[in-house]
Amino acid sequence: MSPLAPLLTAALLAAVIAALLPDATRHRTPGSLAVWPGVAAAALATLGLAGALAERTDVAGAALALLIVALTVVVQVYASRNLRGDPRARSFFALSLLAALGSTTAIAADDVVLLAVGWTLSTLSVIALIASGGSGPQTRIAVRRSAVALLIGDAALWAAVVVATASTGSISLAALGSLEGTSAALVGALVAIAAIARAGSFPLHGWLPATAATTTPVSALLHAGFVNAGALLLLRFSAVPSDLGPWIAGIAGAITLVVATLAMLTRADVKGRLVHSTAAQMGFLLLACALGAYGLAFVHVIGHALFKASLFLGAGSAVEHALRERALPRPTPSRVGGVVGTAVVLAAAAIAVAASDAFAHPPAALLLFAITTATVAGARIGASSARVSTRAGLLLTLALAVVGYVAVVFPGAEALVPVAGAAVLPWGVTVAVFLIAAASLLAIRSARPLSDRIFAFALAWGRPPLGAPTTPSWASASAGGPLEYRRVS
Repeated sequence: MSPLAPLLTAALLAAVIAALLPDATRHRTPGSLAVWPGVAAAALATLGLAGALAERTDVAGAALALLIVALTVVVQVYASRNLRGDPRARSFFALSLLAALGSTTAIAADDVVLLAVGWTLSTLSVIALIASGGSGPQTRIAVRRSAVALLIGDAALWAAVVVATASTGSISLAALGSLEGTSAALVGALVAIAAIARAGSFPLHGWLPATAATTTPVSALLHAGFVNAGALLLLRFSAVPSDLGPWIAGIAGAITLVVATLAMLTRADVKGRLVHSTAAQMGFLLLACALGAYGLAFVHVIGHALFKASLFLGAGSAVEHALRERALPRPTPSRVGGVVGTAVVLAAAAIAVAASDAFAHPPAALLLFAITTATVAGARIGASSARVSTRAGLLLTLALAVVGYVAVVFPGAEALVPVAGAAVLPWGVTVAVFLIAAASLLAIRSARPLSDRIFAFALAWGRPPLGAPTTPSWASASAGGPLEYRRVS
């Protein structure tokens, strides 16, 4: 445990107390006093990361702690304006800080009991945050689903703690490597279930899409910080000598990656797309951890958290942006430009792979996803109606980014989180997942009957079932039922 961990805990507790203090002025959002102790906590987390980098010990944990605390402060600054006049503001500030406290406690823990205590504190705080979204039917569904799925994951983690402690006679994380046989397999499987539940992945995926009904600050905290903790849990228990856990996490992540990506394409609402995008990203994260690529998973966590927080906090302006785009005439895409953009990105990726020998690394098959995404982006840039000079500059920037990712970030990530003896899935599993995902995306965009079936399946993914009708059959279809099923006239 870092020597700064007690100070970080004290700063977060002070922030919780500040959130509950009565405000001396009515011009301030209730609970927003917590921002200043939160800033102090973020400064301590920054010092903790600097110390970890200097000593080269648990850099990933220190970086994740800073990410969680800093994002909590940023979202609270946003909430001090977004929730002004909202009677739920004070509870948001206090509960979000409790969630951050639980997460940082789990990150800094040296033993399995303290880790589980922090994990459960974070879970309970987030369930309460979701419940603070109101008393409507969607909020009730979200609370019920999140409580069931997340508490199943917590129960699995506590069961793993009991088995590990009883088998090794120690609560230390360092003792996990001495587990053997059935105990090791059971602990690995239980920890995988806990990580799957937190990541909102199959088969415990239903809670994450339901949280689209929560307020924007809560959504930002959920998708930018809370769901990412599954990678940390798998890392902390990576010493367990069991292949069962990585297989469970990898298969669950692969299924979620494919189906959630398809589901994202079926959603017409901004937050719905972002929610399924997060689920797909968490599926990729679990797959990376199952391959032993913990360093790459943590680089992905940090990038995803920063990007998704900005998207959720800017979701309100996305509607205005979409309306402005609809008002503009749609230019004809340039086929030649699309081909040129594709060729530029593929050439840059090929040069980077050849120069860095990236495919010599065990999780190299994951590069298929990154390179394909960059290639699609290059094709869109090249086919756009922007000036030739603008497109050339964007393509050059994208090509350099691809080279940097393949040649620097990808091999360098292994040094960030060195894990010896981590169980690795065969590379063929990742290639199969990539091919299935590519075929599904091509099929759903076609005009064949199979496309309709895939679309219907993806549309229903993670959505609450329709209950018994509460209105007469002759009434308007928009008169009852969950909001996401109603028609907008």
